Amino acid sequence: FEEVEISLIYEDYATAVSLKQRARYGLTWWKHRRYLAGLLRRFQASTVASEQERQRLLAALPQNGRPIAVIPNCLDVAAYADAITEPQPNTLIYTGSFSYFPNHEAMLWFIREVWPLVQAEIPDAQLTITGNRAGKNLPDAPNVQHVGFVDDVRQYVAASWISLAPIWSGGGTRLKILEAMALRAPVIATSKGAEGIDAVPGEHILAADTAVDFAAETIRLLQSGTLRQKLTNNAYRLVCEKYDWTAVVPQLSDLLEQITHEND
Repeated sequence: FEEVEISLIYEDYATAVSLKQRARYGLTWWKHRRYLAGLLRRFQASTVASEQERQRLLAALPQNGRPIAVIPNCLDVAAYADAITEPQPNTLIYTGSFSYFPNHEAMLWFIREVWPLVQAEIPDAQLTITGNRAGKNLPDAPNVQHVGFVDDVRQYVAASWISLAPIWSGGGTRLKILEAMALRAPVIATSKGAEGIDAVPGEHILAADTAVDFAAETIRLLQSGTLRQKLTNNAYRLVCEKYDWTAVVPQLSDLLEQITHEND
């Protein structure tokens, strides 16, 4: 078993602007592709957390010839039940260690571009950020609290009216979104943040990809208890049906059984 990052390395190369950056990131991506090709030859199958990552891997290694299965991230929904509580009004939460670049990137963008628009409309809105700071700071902003690492993030998410996922880079599926769904906290995400999760914007989550739209959706959700309840109910059903471990483990079992039969 070995876990590797695909999306971040490729995105650095794909979004590079200057010739120097393209040369640097292009060489890194080329080396990574060679490493992946050699690595995958050692295994009878590989898994990724989303169909998007599967397509990236197939495009990067078209001659792989080994099965690549989508086994989504999952959780034990029942284990979150005892953390569900009455959320506090006008509260938002973001969870994630800043040692992972996309988390710091997400909060820099949100606090600089989105939060002032939200504060102008709802001055008493409160944002809590959990996770290791990793030596990275954020701009000063009103009503923003970074509590750092916490032993159990569930109580913070469950106590919030909104869980944020303004992610711009990285791959896989966001466990923070699945956890919020299990804790009945409605989610607002970018399209990238919701990537790999079968969530329909307007039904299971809200989605926005500009600062103005993200702020508007945040304000709308803070002001509408009916919308929060609708998203919460739909998202909870989704996470139970598709992302509980009881739904995902059989998919992994089928893959292992397939590999076993091929060796017979």
